[in-house]
Amino acid sequence: MKCILKIRFLILFCLAVSFATAQTYTQTIRGRIIDADSKAEIIGANIVLLNSDTLIGSVTDVEGRFRLENVSVGRRAIKVTSIGYEEAVLNNIIVTSGKEVVLNIELREKVYTSEVVEITAEKDKTKANNDLATISARSFQAEETGRYAGSRGDPSKMVANYAGVSSGNDARNDIIVRGNSPLGVLWRLEGVDIPNPNHFSAQGATGGPISMLNNNVLGNSDFLTGAFPAEYGNKNAAVFDIKLRNGNNEKNEFTGQLGINGVELGAEGPISKKNGSSYLINYRYSTLEIFNKLGIRFGVSASPDYQDLSYKFHFPTKAGTFQLWGIGGVGKLQLLDSELKPGDWSYISKGEDLVFKSGMGATGISHLYFFNPKVSGKLSLSVSASDLDAYIDTLSPVDGSKFRDSKNKSTEGNAIANYTVTAKMNARHLFKVGATYQSIFFNAKSYTYYPEYGKYIYDLNVKNSNAGLIQSFIHWQWRPSDKLTVNTGLHFQDFLLNNTYAIEPRFGLKYKLSEKQNVSLGYGMHSQMQPVIYYFYDTYIPSTDSYYKSNRNLDLSKSHHLIAGYDINFAANFRFKLEGYYQYLYNIPVQKNWNSSFSMINVGNALEGIPLVDTLENNGTGENYGLEFTLEKFFSKHYYFLLTSSVYDSKYKGSNGVTHNTSYNAGYVLNVLGGYEMNLGKSKNRSLSFDLKYTLAGGNRYTPVDVSKSILYNEAIYNDDQAFTKKYKDYSRFDVKLSFKTNRKKTSQVVFVVVENIFNTANILREKYNVETHEMNREYQLGLFPYAGYRIEF
Repeated sequence: MKCILKIRFLILFCLAVSFATAQTYTQTIRGRIIDADSKAEIIGANIVLLNSDTLIGSVTDVEGRFRLENVSVGRRAIKVTSIGYEEAVLNNIIVTSGKEVVLNIELREKVYTSEVVEITAEKDKTKANNDLATISARSFQAEETGRYAGSRGDPSKMVANYAGVSSGNDARNDIIVRGNSPLGVLWRLEGVDIPNPNHFSAQGATGGPISMLNNNVLGNSDFLTGAFPAEYGNKNAAVFDIKLRNGNNEKNEFTGQLGINGVELGAEGPISKKNGSSYLINYRYSTLEIFNKLGIRFGVSASPDYQDLSYKFHFPTKAGTFQLWGIGGVGKLQLLDSELKPGDWSYISKGEDLVFKSGMGATGISHLYFFNPKVSGKLSLSVSASDLDAYIDTLSPVDGSKFRDSKNKSTEGNAIANYTVTAKMNARHLFKVGATYQSIFFNAKSYTYYPEYGKYIYDLNVKNSNAGLIQSFIHWQWRPSDKLTVNTGLHFQDFLLNNTYAIEPRFGLKYKLSEKQNVSLGYGMHSQMQPVIYYFYDTYIPSTDSYYKSNRNLDLSKSHHLIAGYDINFAANFRFKLEGYYQYLYNIPVQKNWNSSFSMINVGNALEGIPLVDTLENNGTGENYGLEFTLEKFFSKHYYFLLTSSVYDSKYKGSNGVTHNTSYNAGYVLNVLGGYEMNLGKSKNRSLSFDLKYTLAGGNRYTPVDVSKSILYNEAIYNDDQAFTKKYKDYSRFDVKLSFKTNRKKTSQVVFVVVENIFNTANILREKYNVETHEMNREYQLGLFPYAGYRIEF
């Protein structure tokens, strides 16, 4: 009897284990269907889950909302149809047990609704979310920033995989787009221009070592590389149009993550289930600083101490939709030779202590109101600020006492008001018009001790200065047929500090040769201010012991973009894209009082930040031209790959009238990425992924040092007439990533390991003149760099 009971117990136990291991977990996919142009809800749209053993479908309600329940975890696809609209298919929707999938899907209205032939628009990642962007624009999702090897969850590092984009420095995320300075990159969050969203960044720069943009809160966003629509202004290289997703408005969900970017905690959920309001909050703190406080050292004299916060509150009401959003962070880095321990690496000159503090914050409120289903108005009010506090102390070789050698303390603030009206007249005509006023506040004090004068000399000495910037635009989209789309517009901007302005025409055309082939054309004139610190630069006159602001009347830098493109979807999930471009840059600030190679074109990618140069005038020019290739296999049948290549030339003229290579003219970039995902177990609740990335690019350009003169003057003296004639050897790097994902009943977890530069290739970053040895010392890019991470959703 006991034997029979034991056998029964064993059978029941095995059945229980079998059931537990074979159990398939499910989740909910829900969201909202809206018109791609007017953003109004679409009632009665049909949503069907594809490739499912059971029929799962839904129909949108009066608010355009739908719900699909009991969807198995894994990668899923849905099809959306509605009378009068192009059919849409969304593939590779990642469903996990720990978090609901909430989608905001846009459908494009057909021009001719009487045609029998149905148009199916499979969700194309090469197409921007902004329907007004015709060419050189691509959407990206948060999942991509975490999937690609070496991207570290950073949007800037992720887009460096795209054609026409490169990164000149492994230690920072500044991006070089089509040979342009990183200063030409526009950061826009929730429709509002924001300061540089990176930790440890210099005033006026657009990149930094660590991004504050957390991929756990990002929604579908766009990246544009030329001939932007009329709504974008004051930059001439590229646009990051970032959106934060809304929090879950039905249930509370939480995220925890530990990785190279920090320790993160996130929460989201409903504020009022009845009204559909929600919150989304994410906080992050430096991983290395936690180890440092625990007494765990990694053989360095400093560790970056930083933290950041992102949030979004969403309130739909009868009076319109209100949103409150924000992003901000602070950081501190101390490189102290005075506290250097034997065996520690040193990143500062001997006998110096460097303290670097930075902060950035932006917050805003918006109100979207529909006057009728085809006309809406959006009001956005925001404030932002960026702060820098850095100083260097020299140490006495006798007693180690400190002397303040230099200091830079500056704060730039912005208050922005914007109102935009979107009017969709019919399927053929869409108008969008907007106006923005930006009030700029600036405080700065930057000085260096000069022994020859026996005192501190100021570069910046500004207190409570103000300036204004006005921008406005009008955009018209015309679709005479389903095959042809024309986007035209004008952008206007006026910098009120010195009354410099520009009127910029924009044009884009896209023609469908077939359902799988398109040709596109784009033109745009683009202008941008100089970094605010340049307008307030103080030039010192020793003879009178006085200062004057020699750059106050600088004009806007300007450029013309001309682009042609062709793309074809030659097989299911395969796409090839080719673009050629020409850019002419003019009104570029160069030095006025003597002939030199200096140009603002080359400013923006230096490790030391933005160099301050006085007495500039807008007489410089430049040009960029090139070809870009993209071959992509979207994720299907467990794998994907992306191959991008750019061949380009980038030249400029300074005040010396000589044609030089720009500092960004590497000549070519090649990226090869790929990945394979394998489902594990009968229930497919677990998966193992392997991702690779290889980059090959031309080496960094540099200006040679005149060693004999450098010895004479005891500082680096460059051969200005040979500016950027030299080039380091080509850059090569191979990254790998291995990740394991598992789904439980209420949680999903991911563990990953990444090795960047797995072959430890010695890529040269730059050379610096050593005044003690009178030799050139080489500094290298990132070497072999392994790290790991963990993420949980529940």
